[in-house]
Amino acid sequence: MADDPGDTIVAPATAPGEAAVALIRVSGPAALGLAARHFRGSRSPEESPSHHILFGQFVDGRGDPVDTVLVSIFRAPRSYTGEDVVEISSHGGAVVPAAILDTLIRSGARPARPGEFTERAFRNGKLDLAQAEAVAALVRSRSDSAARAAGATLGGALSRRVDRLDAALVALLAEVEARIDFPADAGEPLDAVALARRCGALASEIEEWVQGLPGARRRESGLSVVLAGPPNVGKSSLLNALVGYDRAIVSEIPGTTRDTVESSIWIEGIELRLTDTAGLRESHDPVERLGIERTASALERTDLAVVVLDRSDPEASVTALGSSGSPSRPVVVAWNKADLARGRAAMGGRWAGTPLEGRTVLAEVETVAIAPAGAAPLRNALRDSLPSILGGAAGDEVPATSARQEALLADALAALRRAEAGLAADESYDLIAVDLTEARRSLGEMVGRGVDQGVIAAVFARFCIGK
Repeated sequence: MADDPGDTIVAPATAPGEAAVALIRVSGPAALGLAARHFRGSRSPEESPSHHILFGQFVDGRGDPVDTVLVSIFRAPRSYTGEDVVEISSHGGAVVPAAILDTLIRSGARPARPGEFTERAFRNGKLDLAQAEAVAALVRSRSDSAARAAGATLGGALSRRVDRLDAALVALLAEVEARIDFPADAGEPLDAVALARRCGALASEIEEWVQGLPGARRRESGLSVVLAGPPNVGKSSLLNALVGYDRAIVSEIPGTTRDTVESSIWIEGIELRLTDTAGLRESHDPVERLGIERTASALERTDLAVVVLDRSDPEASVTALGSSGSPSRPVVVAWNKADLARGRAAMGGRWAGTPLEGRTVLAEVETVAIAPAGAAPLRNALRDSLPSILGGAAGDEVPATSARQEALLADALAALRRAEAGLAADESYDLIAVDLTEARRSLGEMVGRGVDQGVIAAVFARFCIGK
């Protein structure tokens, strides 16, 4: 049987485990009555005004105390879901929150589905669908940049942009449909050339938005950075210096790293997922060869490669790279062991005849991984490389856009380009109106207008329980 939207639902809103505080959220028509049945304090939740916090005891079905709690009251419609909401704050851990949850379920509340609180907020007009998706993005965010982008969408930045584009489309569609419905009364003939230009301007704005999404997605999800190079040049030492602790095993014996080792740092609010890899060289050891194959695979997938070379023996270091050390992605070259420098140093763009010939080398730096602040030049180079990788300044956030919304933007763009071409070719106004209507439909679905119920269910199924 399908869930009744009139049910009162309950779920933990904080993660399980040892913690100072846990929060249980209840929403629905019986929320206040359920709380009153199990709360003992100076005032009943049913008598409390909205947005007040009550202090007292939570008791189980037999009237035995479970914990000392705070009960927050949010009366409809001034709540997250638009319904009566009660939030019970108890001590954390495994036992107390579970006892409170079990008591409320035994008293008639239903366990909430993933995302059901936010789904009710959407259905009750508290959020549009883009804002609802931003809630999940905010919860999942792993960097300041991702959180800012999701926060912008939750605050309505994406919805306002869609509404502005839709208003411009409405004006275009009105002019076209006037010629279809009332050709004799429409006044001056339709200026198809001017209308085509307006269509093109809207399409160009959406196209620029779509083109900025890969960089925005990288800001939200973080960048992959692979440290690669010959054995024993200091890749693992550089990784440890960047992350600030001994994440990778360091040894003077070449070939110590035989698998990828990962850790993250954050620069300018962007997560950089660093991967230390096996040294690139010819090897007859089957295990080491597997590690080298993984290095080559990681270099193909990464957003940025840090090629680490030995400053104490630069010629041999470059030669040792071999063809497998030739990443297809942009490169930062780190000349490590700069305190042991001899021979030629930085190549200064003169990579002809080396495995890096033809590659985009964004920077060359000299590092001493084992010295205090010896990795600082590499950290600075990574920071300076962000605009090149992301396609803009590191702090420029586009409102968070889901894959579903990106596909709808692409549909709207295609429809607008068809309308533009149809106007330029003086095609049937009926066909042009269909394309403009299709563009409006796609934009509307981004914020939940006219969206299929199956799509709504799929969106909220990806949420965590309690949100």
